[in-house]
Amino acid sequence: MRKKFGALPPWQQGLLLAGGILLVLAVIWAVQVRQALFSALAPFLAALITAYLLAPLVNYLERGRLSRPLAIAVLYLIFALILFIFCVRVAPLFLDDLEELARQLPAYAADLQGFLHRMEAGYHRFNLPPGAREIVENNIDMLSTALVSRLEHLYNFLLSLLNGVIIFLLVPLLTYYFLRDEGAFKKALLYLFPPQHRRRVIAAAAEINIALGAFVRGSLLVSLAVALLTYGGLFFLGVKFPLVLAIFIGVTNLIPYIGPIIGALPAWLVAFLDSPLLSLKVALLILVIQQVESQLIAPVILGRSARLHPLMIILALLLGGRLFGFIGLLLAVPAALVLRILGKQLLLFWRGG
Repeated sequence: MRKKFGALPPWQQGLLLAGGILLVLAVIWAVQVRQALFSALAPFLAALITAYLLAPLVNYLERGRLSRPLAIAVLYLIFALILFIFCVRVAPLFLDDLEELARQLPAYAADLQGFLHRMEAGYHRFNLPPGAREIVENNIDMLSTALVSRLEHLYNFLLSLLNGVIIFLLVPLLTYYFLRDEGAFKKALLYLFPPQHRRRVIAAAAEINIALGAFVRGSLLVSLAVALLTYGGLFFLGVKFPLVLAIFIGVTNLIPYIGPIIGALPAWLVAFLDSPLLSLKVALLILVIQQVESQLIAPVILGRSARLHPLMIILALLLGGRLFGFIGLLLAVPAALVLRILGKQLLLFWRGG
């Protein structure tokens, strides 16, 4: 039978009340000061995610009779070599594309405005009712303003991204400490719970680790495959800035449902401003890649690791995007997955299971 609140022990009542109050305060706090705090904690969050992704490799090396600091050092050396190859072979191409794209953004904005003005001049040849004509004119003006504004925001985003690279140089150092002291962190968190409930906490943490690890690592592999396929296709078609556009498509592919659309728009727009025929080819290319991803790549790598209803995913995306912007969209589904597992464990606890 379901336990009544009044029948719970006093410490459980206090824990539930404190949890409810903290949840309300957390929501208010997140809405009010999320940007400043998120900027300050961003390196720690990035380091924590990186440590979570690398922990299985460190544990594997440690089982091979390496000390944990040495296992982390070996892993860092491997990634340093990969990063060196990336910086030598890929980064110059990416930075060149990025610099050229930043220079071309004002010209693209002017081309877009010219295209919209031609649309406005074209529809004047039709005898539309005055009310319909006013609606069309207002929508064209709004679309023109919105597109130019988005392009300007993109330029500012690129500049802020380059300025923020220095901050994230802290990430490898923070990741090292998270990986080295993983056992101590786990024990400290476990001691926050009463002894009789620690077994349930360990079970919930193990379930979260299996589900979240499979989803996050699988999503990264799928997005990497999509980025590589996109780069090859864009380069073959002769689209400008293929590396920048492919990386953007790969990152946005981590966002369910709306991510592929967000990622495809810049590539299609760059191709359209070059040639309408080229934009059609790019649209067909992205459509084919998305079909390959959804029908072949994702089922093999991801399977059913998320196990979330589409409505829950959409709600998580709306909340994450509203509270934390683009980063919130990326983290929305993993957070929803963790909350689903925690909710199931709390329900079992409430029912006395």
